[in-house]
Amino acid sequence: MVMIGTILGITNWCINFIAILIFLSINITCIKYRRELRDISLILTYNTCLAGLLACVSVCIMTSSNLSNGFLTFNLDFCCIWGLLYDICQCSIYHSYYLQAFYRLCRVVFYKKKSLLSYSLFIMLIIGQWSLTIFILLPPIFLKWYVHLPTDEYCLVPYTDLLAESYHITTIYMIPLVCITTVYVWITMFIRRSSRTRTVILAANQQQRNLRDLTVIKRIIILISILVALRFPTIIFMIYAVTVGHLYPFTFAIVGLITAVCMIFIGLMMIHITPQLRTKLVGRLIYRDNRVHTQQTLQQRLTVPSGSTAGHNATV
Repeated sequence: MVMIGTILGITNWCINFIAILIFLSINITCIKYRRELRDISLILTYNTCLAGLLACVSVCIMTSSNLSNGFLTFNLDFCCIWGLLYDICQCSIYHSYYLQAFYRLCRVVFYKKKSLLSYSLFIMLIIGQWSLTIFILLPPIFLKWYVHLPTDEYCLVPYTDLLAESYHITTIYMIPLVCITTVYVWITMFIRRSSRTRTVILAANQQQRNLRDLTVIKRIIILISILVALRFPTIIFMIYAVTVGHLYPFTFAIVGLITAVCMIFIGLMMIHITPQLRTKLVGRLIYRDNRVHTQQTLQQRLTVPSGSTAGHNATV
């Protein structure tokens, strides 16, 4: 049992570390090219990736505590706050997708209202999103729902607490997912209606933009499906814990492992659906490869002629 837990913990840590590298590369690229990439969709992507990065870092630290001497549990108040930080980051991922959905709604349905596509407006919305996330997740701390898990060396809300988990599932997952689904259904219906009826006349560039947005929406829906599927293990283990009366020993290790794999997929998908970001990342990789190849070629040209000249002089 101990060996299985250690293997799961190490695997979880390694996969989360890969996810950290992916999100970190996206964040660094957004910061480095922030003046060139001054676009609302990119700042919303950066917001999602920042939440993903912080969530993966918090998981790595909790996993490290589990694999070592349980350093997070030395101070239970700090341990509970760290568990709260993890839930805030998880919640922010879902709510950041709601902001992306709202941005698409403004671009497609309310495109005539230019004030809704203000860069400063979405900066304020991002700040408001993080503030709201912290606000709705503070009550569990005061209600002492975060505890030292009996099966792990960190603090989270146990699945055996049905009231606490119901609150978490509702605030962290259900509310943003319902809002996201509603917005995207609205956008899809509007695009289809505007493409079929002649009473709605759109400019050619707006029609093109709508088609691009529809393509992006389809890809984002894939991400949302991953986020929905991400919660199934939690629900299954919660039902098991409530039915049996105790947690399965590897509950959070398995849930964390599935979450880490999904986070990698989300990071890669974010790069795929954001052309500007993909261009910058691929451009940096190609530039580095060309630079290394150029340096190797220059070194060969500098060494080969000198040898050939020496051989020629010796022959003469």
